[in-house]
Amino acid sequence: MHTEFFLERMHRAIMPSTGCTEPVAIALNTATARANAKGEIRRLTITLDNYLYKNAMGVGIPGSDERGVALCAAMGITAGDAKAQLRVLDHVTPEALRAAKQMVYDGLVTVNTREDVHGLLVESVLETQEDTVRVLTLGSHTNIVRIDHAPFEPYVESQDDDALADDPIRACRLSEMAAFADTVPIEQLEFLQEGIDMNLAIARVGMEFGLGRAVRTLIEQGAIGDSPVSRAEELCAAASYARMSGMSMPVMTATGSGNQGITLLLTIEGVAQAMGIDREKKLRAAALANLVNIYVKTFTGTLSAVCACGVASGLGASVGVVYMLGGGEEQMLFAMQNILGSICGMICDGAKEGCANKVQLSSGLAVKSAFLAMHGMNVRGGDGIVGGELKTLFENLGHLVREGMESTNSVIVQIMSKGSDCPA
Repeated sequence: MHTEFFLERMHRAIMPSTGCTEPVAIALNTATARANAKGEIRRLTITLDNYLYKNAMGVGIPGSDERGVALCAAMGITAGDAKAQLRVLDHVTPEALRAAKQMVYDGLVTVNTREDVHGLLVESVLETQEDTVRVLTLGSHTNIVRIDHAPFEPYVESQDDDALADDPIRACRLSEMAAFADTVPIEQLEFLQEGIDMNLAIARVGMEFGLGRAVRTLIEQGAIGDSPVSRAEELCAAASYARMSGMSMPVMTATGSGNQGITLLLTIEGVAQAMGIDREKKLRAAALANLVNIYVKTFTGTLSAVCACGVASGLGASVGVVYMLGGGEEQMLFAMQNILGSICGMICDGAKEGCANKVQLSSGLAVKSAFLAMHGMNVRGGDGIVGGELKTLFENLGHLVREGMESTNSVIVQIMSKGSDCPA
């Protein structure tokens, strides 16, 4: 009954991206503006919601040795392929990078933020000698909804994620998601293996430096041992650190985030490798994990003040691990309660190499939470904000994130802006 619906939702939520999706969304928007504008560039003005701005401030940009919101916006103009979606910066030449840096140096790029917008917003206005073009991205990283030529009215409508409350996946039960994972023809899940392979490729490179190498060394030295937990942590830490440093390799994303895609797919892969789980069981577990992730994000929103690698993708991965271990719906709920009872308050303080530490933590906790659940251990419903059933579990989380932490993101941006060496 739900097979086509669930497959469509997964295909819509999963796509490859080269680089962190927030600067890439900016570059895609400005590349689209450049593709629709005639004449020599005079000025580029870009306006972002505070959440997206936070995630683009200090993260590595593919093809660049420098960082910053203005630079990634300029790179969309000089190097971006507007038809390439989240792989817009796959082919950055040295000449294009120099031109983007010159735009920033010459003061041609202005960056603004809007605190009245709660959903994702990228608005660019590109002025040339012959034209003025505005491009508007709303709600999700690739959702370009308007391309206007002057004269046009300023965009003033406040966007939020209220539409997510009507998402039909909220009416689905965990048992229905698990039944889909059990019965969907396995050939229809092959795209998940493609995502696993893509994320494994960057993880292998990431094991040669940074956090990936450090975790591998700790395993080899016996400091953290070789286990399903450490195997998942190693893969996830390596892939995330490489990606956050700006490596020009694609990652399969989930719900608009490469780190979420890494956490979901490589946690499942790490456990499967460590325990000899067969390919079919692994892919069915990955499908279930992705559906749970999509479900959770309808409560927390596209971007938020909490780290979705823990409360959404790590949580989804934990359900997938329970599935691989042969657990049922009760154990899956236990695993989710264990996650939210542990790290529901882990903040998102922008995209950067330090995210890899959170991805490592989320991945390891996902595996441990699943094993604890299989032994009957859970953080019970009513313990703090932890709900006793699937819907209340995430209604509570969504209420905390969207109402309780409404001002948290602004404070995070203020702190980051004071201490950051990265130009806007």
